[in-house]
Amino acid sequence: MQTRFSQLSHHLYVHYGHVNTGILRDGDRALLIDPSGTSLHTTLAELEIANVEQVLFTHHHRDSAVGFPISDNVRVGVPAKETAWFSEPEIFWNDPQYRWHLYNYHPHNLMLTDAISVTDTYTEGVQFEWDPASLTVLETPGHTDGSVTYLIDVDGERFAFTGDLIYDEGQLWELYSLQKGQQTSDYHGFLGAHDELSESLEKVRHVSPTALIPTHGVVMDNPDRAIDALLQQLAHCYDRYVAISALRHYFPKLFAEFEGHAGHMLIREGKPPPEFLRHFGTTWMIISENDEAFVMDCGSPNVIKQIQRLQADGEISEITQFWVTHYHDDHVDAIPEFQETFPCETITDSVVERVITNPIGFRLPCISPSVTRVDRITRDGDSWQWNEFTMTAYHFPGQTYYHGGLLVEGRGVRMFFAGDSFTMAGIDDYCSGNRNLLGKDVGYEKCLRRIQQLKPTHIFNCHVDPAFDFTDAEMQCMLDTLAEREECYTELFPWDHANYGMDEHWVRCYPYEQEIALGETTQLRVEITNHSSEPRTAVAQPILPSAWNIELPSAETTIPARSEGHIDFSVPIPKHRDALGKRVVVPVDIIYDERPLGQFREAIFVLTGG
Repeated sequence: MQTRFSQLSHHLYVHYGHVNTGILRDGDRALLIDPSGTSLHTTLAELEIANVEQVLFTHHHRDSAVGFPISDNVRVGVPAKETAWFSEPEIFWNDPQYRWHLYNYHPHNLMLTDAISVTDTYTEGVQFEWDPASLTVLETPGHTDGSVTYLIDVDGERFAFTGDLIYDEGQLWELYSLQKGQQTSDYHGFLGAHDELSESLEKVRHVSPTALIPTHGVVMDNPDRAIDALLQQLAHCYDRYVAISALRHYFPKLFAEFEGHAGHMLIREGKPPPEFLRHFGTTWMIISENDEAFVMDCGSPNVIKQIQRLQADGEISEITQFWVTHYHDDHVDAIPEFQETFPCETITDSVVERVITNPIGFRLPCISPSVTRVDRITRDGDSWQWNEFTMTAYHFPGQTYYHGGLLVEGRGVRMFFAGDSFTMAGIDDYCSGNRNLLGKDVGYEKCLRRIQQLKPTHIFNCHVDPAFDFTDAEMQCMLDTLAEREECYTELFPWDHANYGMDEHWVRCYPYEQEIALGETTQLRVEITNHSSEPRTAVAQPILPSAWNIELPSAETTIPARSEGHIDFSVPIPKHRDALGKRVVVPVDIIYDERPLGQFREAIFVLTGG
């Protein structure tokens, strides 16, 4: 059984719940850092603390800032740059820019559901006293843009409460919070905040703390060794990302410092596509010998105009089939208009279909509210004939898990339409939210094995004009690098597999958002991916608004190794008319493999009048 708390000095303690809470004690009164969870009450009672006078938060994430009631007379201090996310979280939940077309991750949706009244805001260098200690604030962005570290000088020592800058020697809690753009949006910024994180760690190191106390993680009594180990591991992990990144094709200046690094795959030259193809926007079109057209993706009304122009010029007759590669907005935004203009059969992979026919049910990068009608759902290996071409569909979890691939054979070529999954520089895995899983027979490993099996003469990316292919040596380089990544990223996280720290959606709610009439009962499913090589038990409990006076019991399931599991809940909706039209955020508390994770994910209920 884990120790519930430990004593760092005469006046300073750490409570170990689903996060670490600092307890600065003077007799029966206390100052708390990142209080969260109900188990904290037991520790406070055992320490005979009757009066919590002040509360400090290192950052705004819900999993480290809720579950412990704060009395009205308690002073609450937060990072100045994150004040709104404590005092007015409804700004986030009610603004469509934080719901649709998600290219930016700051702030993150691990947001409070209810406001916390703030009395004090802190910026770099602020100092204040709380007898018997002196506290100093350092701005230490990285995990969030406004994260701070609280230095506590007490009992002749200095302790640094670092939020989620670090978990342990050489380890982070997760990396999707580090998704941050440098030359572009956050979407292209895999580990983009690692430089910022590194600078913050160096700032903490410079003030020579006795120990580091993270929000998630273990107390580190050798800060230099812990920081050095993390910086080295981050550098190695980032190098293994850059080595085969397709982003080098789009933004070569972003990776100029890596030019010539050993083990980095060279960028291939492209080759011209067959003359019967057309490319505009993110759309590829195949023109058959009888002038019929097969179209892939439609992200813009301009694509429709281009097709109509080809028809007017007599280059094509009619569109007879339409394939959707994946759900991203730049590939699906204009599909409703396309389907109305060209009444052809729409075909897509079964995993893609789930998102594009009900996008409101998901929260994913680049998600579009456009709803697509799907006429035919394909599964791995489904084939059909379209004029002189044989089409074979596959689930192709490359750029995103929700992605299909299409092999087109005919007229002397084997063309593979890979959506956005490859460029001549490698693999398009630059957004952690896309669920680029590591391991055998998942993610890009599965995609590369498929390419090896199919041996296409041409590979096509929806954003790239030239076709391309890969040599056997390049394929092996990508596979070897993915294997290295699985190993080094697993070492980066306190989990038994890297995917827990990289796959933001290994726990998710379905539907993510739904409209529900007052007085009805709705269904909510918590879906969980077990990335481990052994079965795992998960416990979930949706946390309903306190005003509803409804407490749902927790429920659990055991999930076989490397597979999907779920827990279903029936949720009664009250008839209170004052709830009409509200967007209610329902966080879900998770315990996984006996590890409490707090309010780890959420769903949204939009209440209607029926």
